[in-house]
Amino acid sequence: MNDQKFRNHLRSESGDKLDNYLSKSLNKNVEERSQTPRHESKKGRFILVAVIVLAALLMQRAIGDFSFNPPPISTVFSNVINTGPSEDLLNRMNTTMIEMGYTGLSHDDLRELRSEGVTATYISNIRSLGFTDLTLDQAVRLAGADVSSAFVAMMMELGYELSIDEYIELRRSGLTAHFTSNIHDLGYRDVTTEQLLRMRRIGVTPALIERLKEERGPEITLEEIIRYRISNQ
Repeated sequence: MNDQKFRNHLRSESGDKLDNYLSKSLNKNVEERSQTPRHESKKGRFILVAVIVLAALLMQRAIGDFSFNPPPISTVFSNVINTGPSEDLLNRMNTTMIEMGYTGLSHDDLRELRSEGVTATYISNIRSLGFTDLTLDQAVRLAGADVSSAFVAMMMELGYELSIDEYIELRRSGLTAHFTSNIHDLGYRDVTTEQLLRMRRIGVTPALIERLKEERGPEITLEEIIRYRISNQ
């Protein structure tokens, strides 16, 4: 009976030790498996944080290297004002104007003339075509109507001796020296400025004149061409 209890006691103790060993081993494996992902996860998070910190440092450095320093408002206005003609240019213009008889002009007067398209060279060119008594007001009106010295010179070459007002009227009507020359080339060398203006206004073209001359003969007059154009508009 005692032997049986002893053997049972041995089996009990032996079983407990084995169970404890197996239980500890199992728990250890479970803990290692559960701890390994956490370790790897912590490592991954550490790398991610390091990358973010590094990117932030690089961005901070880049922003530090870039400096945005807008100029003062006074500097901006000064630059806008200084885009006009220089003092040296105005002085040279004034010298030329004085030589042509235009005296007493301030720099503001000269700036205003230039803003209207009137320079000392422009005035000199118009004067060289015979308008030596040209006033500044006339020069401004000529420039405003886009009357160039070349236009005046070509019209003179075609035989037109006109006044300042007549040149202004021709250009405001869209007449060009090229159109006038084409009309002359078609044989109408005695065409008046009134006829030129009428033809320009109603849309008589050199092509139309050529066609009518072929259809109705070379003797067709400009007045007939003008009437034809009016009646066929």
